[in-house]
Amino acid sequence: MINLTTLFAFISLLDITFAFSVPFSRSDTPSSTSVNFTNADGIVYLVTVEFDGQPVQVALDTGSSDLWIDSAGLNLTPFTNTGLNVTIPYGPDIHHTVAEGPILVGPVQLGDFKVDKQAFISAPGSNATMTNINQLGILGVAPTTGSIIASTLKNTSYNGRSFLDNAFMMYPKEPNYITFMLSRDPVFGITGGGTFTIGEVATEFAAITKSPQRKVVFTSELPRWATTMDGMIVNGKKYSGHSKFNSTFVSAGQTVTALDSGTSYALVSRFYADAIYKDLPDAVFNETQQRYIVPCDTKANVTLVFGNDEYPINPLDIAGVTGISDSGEIICSGLFLVAEMGDLDIVLGDIFLRNTYALFDFGSWATPGTGDPFVQLLSVTNQAQAWNDFDAANAVRLDSFKKLIHGSPGGNETKDEVSPSPASPESSNSDLLRNSYIIIGLLAGVIVLLLVLFALVARGSKNVGYKPVPNVSRAGPAALDDDGYAKPYAYSAP
Repeated sequence: MINLTTLFAFISLLDITFAFSVPFSRSDTPSSTSVNFTNADGIVYLVTVEFDGQPVQVALDTGSSDLWIDSAGLNLTPFTNTGLNVTIPYGPDIHHTVAEGPILVGPVQLGDFKVDKQAFISAPGSNATMTNINQLGILGVAPTTGSIIASTLKNTSYNGRSFLDNAFMMYPKEPNYITFMLSRDPVFGITGGGTFTIGEVATEFAAITKSPQRKVVFTSELPRWATTMDGMIVNGKKYSGHSKFNSTFVSAGQTVTALDSGTSYALVSRFYADAIYKDLPDAVFNETQQRYIVPCDTKANVTLVFGNDEYPINPLDIAGVTGISDSGEIICSGLFLVAEMGDLDIVLGDIFLRNTYALFDFGSWATPGTGDPFVQLLSVTNQAQAWNDFDAANAVRLDSFKKLIHGSPGGNETKDEVSPSPASPESSNSDLLRNSYIIIGLLAGVIVLLLVLFALVARGSKNVGYKPVPNVSRAGPAALDDDGYAKPYAYSAP
């Protein structure tokens, strides 16, 4: 069977818009900035961060707090070496990757934000990157309390705060929240781009400020954007409960659910996967891969419930293309994967976030902030319309993948089935992989030619009236067979 990882990766060279709005007023800079990004079926946002003016593309990750880069080839002279080394391991032992090196301090800039003494890990030659899409590190935008760098520098004279926390500190009177809106690619049906803002709500989604503030639930010392979900409605029938946690964390019928922009799919218990797929025609659960193999025309009405509010999922997000059989047929799988999350019940990634506008308020997680952190959600999917549009949209999606895949040489086929690799550092008690993936193989010369072709025809920014920050992409997919760097969900807080 053909491995689709690299095919998805080069789709990411198509340029789609990613807006990064900075509302803070400055006399010497524009009041807002946009960042353009492209996407395959990805799990990472690639943004260009400048290290003393040297641009490096890194993954924007809401599930981690640290900044690290593969610094090979960079001039590190302007940076101070703290003399302290950090190792961040990813993945199970059989697919072990690491970001390892000294903590450096120096000028780092993203858009209009420049931190003169930002701490980051210099990890030259790290194998925890995706060099074929020029992803050379991670910029974590989760709370500093989860930062390994901050923990390591705690009793030193260096500032170990995350880049985002330092940005909040620059303007302590401004709101300490970020928002995400993921748009859908009309051809492949996956995330095509979207909007990421700091301290500002996108005008067209201003109603989110009136939606309920959903408290963050703490099940460990590690800060996560987790809240309680009150059930799932599948084709009119409601399913709820089955949490591993007691009443200290959840009420009856609730589950502890993380919202993670760094995960493409959803990670659930077998109970919820069965609720969605078990009764669908020709759906078969693969025990080895812990996912349902389904017909590519699989269609289901799924709605997630938070409090009294319902958030319908577009049927396009219920199943997706994950491989090609030896006979050349497309293989599709359910996008709600079965996994054990350790200190969580459920993880909702892009397949949920494409259907909502999400606001993450750091509260006291931000150094200048006060109050409890919370999440607000606004549904953006019309369930009836999405259901009616599915057949035509799915036909376009499948046809696009067939055309894409049939251009690959048969000599690169493998008989191995794809296996899930969900993705945040390493734990001794969980093999669950989460928010990022590394692509470990390239297809033959035709793929290289296609990469070049797509890069040449990539379109420019769609955002008018904003200053673009160069070379930002949404990359991925990573397909379910990606065995690269990924962070298990259960691990000890620093």
